[in-house]
Amino acid sequence: MVEKSFPWPHGYDFHENGYMLTDLVLPHWLYWLFAAQVLRFDRLPAHKRSLPIMIKARDELGGHLTKRGGVRKRINEIERKRLMNGYDHARKILVNSGARNIYKTWYLAVHPGETVKINEAVDSNLKTELNNRFVCDCAVTPEAWGLPPPLLY
Repeated sequence: MVEKSFPWPHGYDFHENGYMLTDLVLPHWLYWLFAAQVLRFDRLPAHKRSLPIMIKARDELGGHLTKRGGVRKRINEIERKRLMNGYDHARKILVNSGARNIYKTWYLAVHPGETVKINEAVDSNLKTELNNRFVCDCAVTPEAWGLPPPLLY
């Protein structure tokens, strides 16, 4: 069977703290990838007995597109603090639930967007400097999302 999406059965937005916690149902291959990237090979057989918690931090505007179309953005100190506060919270939940072998994986960016700034690359009507060319997708937002895009609208 082909996995088509990674569902989030339940989550909670700690908006005032700048992060969201959600459980995460991962296919085996992705669970193994996350465990292996932080050298937790001992956890590879534990997929069915694991509860991954994803921390989504509200990021600040910034970053850039590469000439090849890649997205690059460094995590700043505010964003790092939000992620670590979320990690501390998730860890407490897991410890209080009796979890053992708790570990964190590397940062992973999702939902790239916000790459076109209003009044720089487009005007307030989303028009570019090219005649009859507009940008009206997730590249243009008035402020940093703070939540996954489907939850915003």
